[in-house]
Amino acid sequence: MRALRPMTQEEREYAEQRHDLVIDFLHRKHLSMDDFVIFGYLSAVQQYFRNPPPNVTFEAMAVRAMKDSILRDSEYRTRAKRSGIAVSMDDTDSTLTDPKQDTERQIEGKALLEQVVSVATPKEARIINLLMDGFVLREAARLLKIPRAAAVSCMEDFCCRASVAIG
Repeated sequence: MRALRPMTQEEREYAEQRHDLVIDFLHRKHLSMDDFVIFGYLSAVQQYFRNPPPNVTFEAMAVRAMKDSILRDSEYRTRAKRSGIAVSMDDTDSTLTDPKQDTERQIEGKALLEQVVSVATPKEARIINLLMDGFVLREAARLLKIPRAAAVSCMEDFCCRASVAIG
């Protein structure tokens, strides 16, 4: 989301006088008083004063900007996030593995992948490189713009060929 510029006194007064638009919008959409809608409204106020489009009312601009804020927030919330390993800092949890052994296994796994990447197709190699960088298969498929099922199938084929290559 782009940052709002500081508002002038005139813009602030105008936004305060018409804040009922935000309340009505939230009520019609059955939304709570979330911050992301107000940012759309405030950017509409600024645009109306600084670069108003011809033949468009402020009300129409504000509603469009608030709808856009909802869409941007929804896109942000549904965007795939990098996955990480969660570790408890509680001393009573004895099921944790030794971090040094875990790191050694990861290094061995990366070294093994680097060895068998020679039997990989270019597409498989791109997926493997993303996996080695810490992405999960779903994220790698999204970044490469291929269906998740295709990435899974590609990796299954690779694993079969790699196990034969390793012996």
